[in-house]
Amino acid sequence: MTFKELVASFNQKETTWEDLCLEIRCESCFASVFDEINEQMGSASDLLAQLADEFPNHYKSYAKERGLDQP
Repeated sequence: MTFKELVASFNQKETTWEDLCLEIRCESCFASVFDEINEQMGSASDLLAQLADEFPNHYKSYAKERGLDQP
């Protein structure tokens, strides 16, 4: 299953939060899922904040890489 399919499956309530999180095994996986959620559900989705809370180290790397950690 691609990350696009995974997020779509979660959005349709076919995949649980736990299953979604289990697919995130590295920073690259996190970034792909985060980007897919942003694309499919929008940047205002609470799911982005939940994902950042669940994987704080991955989110820090993601934010730094994309320049989101700038004041």
